[in-house]
Amino acid sequence: MKKQYLFVFTFLLFSSLLFSQKLDQSFIAVKSTGVQEFLEKYPEYDGRGTLILILDSGVDIGIDGLTTTSTGELKVIDVQDFTGEGDFFFTEAKVDDDDDTLFFYDKGKELKVKVAENYLLQNDGDYFIGVVEEKHWLNSSSGVKDLNNNNKTDDKFVFISFKQKDSEDWVVYLDTNGDGKLDDEKPIKNFKINKDAFVIKTEEGEPNFHFGLNIFPGENKIVIHYDAVSHGTHCAGIAAGNQIGNYEFYGIASGAYLGSLKIGSSIYSGGATTAGSMKAAYDYADKLSRELEMPVIINMSYGIGSEIHGLADMEKYIDNLVSANPNLYISISAGNEGPGISTLGLPASSNSVLSSGAVLAKEVGNDLYGSPIDRDVILHFSSRGGEVNKPDIIAPGAATSTVPYWTRYDRFWGTSMAAPYTAGVMSLLLSAMKVEYPDLKIPSLLLYKVLRESAVTLDEYSPVDQGGGLINVMNAYELLKKYIKAGEINKFETYTVSADAPSTPSGKADHLYIRNGSYLTGVEKFNFSIARNNFNKTDKFFRSYTIKSENDWLKPITKKTYIRNEQRANVAVQLDKSKMTKPGLYSGRIKAYREDISKFPEFELLATVVIPHHFNQSNNYKLFDSGKLAPAEIKRYFLEVPPAASSMKVTLSAEKGKYSNTWYALHDPEGRGVGGIRPIETERDAFESERFFNDILPGVYELVVVGHFTAVDTVHYNLNVEFQSIQVVGKDEVDSLNNTVTVVNNYNDVLRYSLKGEVTGYERDYTIQFEDEEIVQHKFSFKEGEQKKTFNLTVSQNDYNTITDFAVVIYNKEGKIVSSNGFSYKDMSISLTNSNKEDDNEFLLTFVPAFVDEVKKINVFVNEVTILKEPVSFKVTNKSSSNVVMYPAIPESLTLDIDFSNNTFDENVSPVGKIYFEKQNSGKVEYELPIYINF
Repeated sequence: MKKQYLFVFTFLLFSSLLFSQKLDQSFIAVKSTGVQEFLEKYPEYDGRGTLILILDSGVDIGIDGLTTTSTGELKVIDVQDFTGEGDFFFTEAKVDDDDDTLFFYDKGKELKVKVAENYLLQNDGDYFIGVVEEKHWLNSSSGVKDLNNNNKTDDKFVFISFKQKDSEDWVVYLDTNGDGKLDDEKPIKNFKINKDAFVIKTEEGEPNFHFGLNIFPGENKIVIHYDAVSHGTHCAGIAAGNQIGNYEFYGIASGAYLGSLKIGSSIYSGGATTAGSMKAAYDYADKLSRELEMPVIINMSYGIGSEIHGLADMEKYIDNLVSANPNLYISISAGNEGPGISTLGLPASSNSVLSSGAVLAKEVGNDLYGSPIDRDVILHFSSRGGEVNKPDIIAPGAATSTVPYWTRYDRFWGTSMAAPYTAGVMSLLLSAMKVEYPDLKIPSLLLYKVLRESAVTLDEYSPVDQGGGLINVMNAYELLKKYIKAGEINKFETYTVSADAPSTPSGKADHLYIRNGSYLTGVEKFNFSIARNNFNKTDKFFRSYTIKSENDWLKPITKKTYIRNEQRANVAVQLDKSKMTKPGLYSGRIKAYREDISKFPEFELLATVVIPHHFNQSNNYKLFDSGKLAPAEIKRYFLEVPPAASSMKVTLSAEKGKYSNTWYALHDPEGRGVGGIRPIETERDAFESERFFNDILPGVYELVVVGHFTAVDTVHYNLNVEFQSIQVVGKDEVDSLNNTVTVVNNYNDVLRYSLKGEVTGYERDYTIQFEDEEIVQHKFSFKEGEQKKTFNLTVSQNDYNTITDFAVVIYNKEGKIVSSNGFSYKDMSISLTNSNKEDDNEFLLTFVPAFVDEVKKINVFVNEVTILKEPVSFKVTNKSSSNVVMYPAIPESLTLDIDFSNNTFDENVSPVGKIYFEKQNSGKVEYELPIYINF
């Protein structure tokens, strides 16, 4: 017995020494998250026996760090491309036999290749022929157009495909060196069979891509998988890299297998998803999860802005998928729309996924970015919650990692980097549980609960910033085992919460969200409604809960509650207004604990209340504040737009004689980012920034001042915010019979301006309709004298919820993309400047919505704005003067001296112009008043 014990101990010790990895690294953070401690203590729990699927832009399967696991096995075990980017079609080949040499050709496509007859695997029928052409990469965002580095971009690489004799397998022979022969090529099968990786052979330098392929005979195509964005490869290295760069440098779960399910095409902006690609990848992941004897973890660092949180088609689909397969683990990036609240993306709002915000770890900030931060900080762009209790956790979101050879930069940051970190942590935990509890399957929603509850709270941030806090694998490991030992696999429940949210379309949200708490008196009562989701499918259920608040201003009236069967529980709360006297963000939590010996936490109720700054006659519609911030620290200002406001002036300046390196971001009442500035840097003599924001919306804006993360000292700043109201009285259009516009100053100050005017161009409004098409194109061209076109695009919230991405590109007549963008919310713009070349004046505005599933009928509303190369100036006068003095509440008539006889516009357009209000003492344009001109 002792000998057997000694053998086992010696084997485990040997295994630990053999497979342990060097953990003193700072290019991917491992300290504050407990990863270093965990792997030093349990080196065999490094993700072995788990599969992480990267749903992204593809993964370069031949890059150092992604070739083998920590135990020497092949790292990538499956690749699939659901985007259509890698589709190459084949047709039946004609075959000639000449002296034991086979010639395959397709005369119509001018394809021909030869091979020694005895070199090929035996065929079981017809041969098929196709070609991989370099022109396929014309619009690739990789910038790679010359695959074999021979200084040409028109090479063709012919392939043949056929079914192997006495087998169900199909095979491909690809002329990877372009010499017209296949004798020096190896047979390539579906990647899962032999893990066949291949390259296009280069005349010099490393191959640009490492490829894998799959053959679809029924569709007459092969699908070649590669990463031409680099995003997916970077994520893969963070999650599971092993000896990145052939060096002692590791991702989180170096022992895990990887699979790449490509959902984003490099043709479109940001590697956007295509129709059905995201859902197809989840369906495939679900299939693998059911077939394989190992936990399957999805990492998806993709998403778009959310219009109606939690109600998009993709979020509903994921909810149903996880309900049917509770052992599918999904890690998703929260989004990069911060630092404002209510910015979480789609599908990160789903309660069936774990969404991660992004942290800059201290050591990563120091070593990769030269930042002197002395603590882990949430990165400014990390999306925040509001209507939803998200993000779930935060994780390191800045790292060096694996990238394809063509990528010249390997240091990325984003919540895209935080999600694979979290996926790696999931892999570590599931790897451990597979050894310690081999017969137990951990429900994904229980794992998410454990990760949230075991996270470490960062004191300077609120729940909407960080969710549960910074992910910690050691804490999670101990808590997960505690829950397992207590039998929580069979007791655990999930819940759906509903509460008031006046600013949402339905007036309800997952949690209490009051964007403007100005009306609160303290006597109001708010109600949370809680329903169990019946996770364990039990008919009988009774559980009571103790209700506790974590914040003194958030006071539960209900101290205890219960749920019986399908009854809902209700928790009534009040807000203590005496604790909410200062303008700002109040984000707090109430927790419900099981009322038994365990006292386990059951559900959370999040309350987010904004008390804004007010602007009125008493403060002359102005706000001034000064402050100081540590590097990467933020200060939020919520600004209630006063009635009739037409513009907002924001001035950020350095405190005289004090160090500053700071900037701000501005978010509109729906949380969308609408602008910011370059940093104020006293070291570079940048002491002030002044900016005007026109066309402001009613509601509460959020202005977030940010201490730059590279600041070397405490930063000092002054902030001035001023609203103005120059309002048109009557119509904002003029013609030859009425060439005047009346304006009024609604606020206190006397305004003095110089006036100028220009006919700037024209507008057209029309609708693009989708019926059964996946792609719709609209032709346009420039006329003489036209400088630029901007297409302002809008879809309804309901239509927006049917997509996972919506790419919009402009092609020239050669098929090259000359402008590219995509919807982040339901509104977007795309522009093109006239090159003034006669042979380059035909363009296609192309709409590529990525519908979740089947194509749906949607409308895109287009406002096409054309700007003239030489705007036509005209005089604007008030009382025969080009200057105007605008006293409060006194209308002033402005006369526009336009030559209405000089009409060069088409009948179906609306000519437009602007009146510029210039500050008399500085010449700065403070306000631009758009006008419509009827010639």
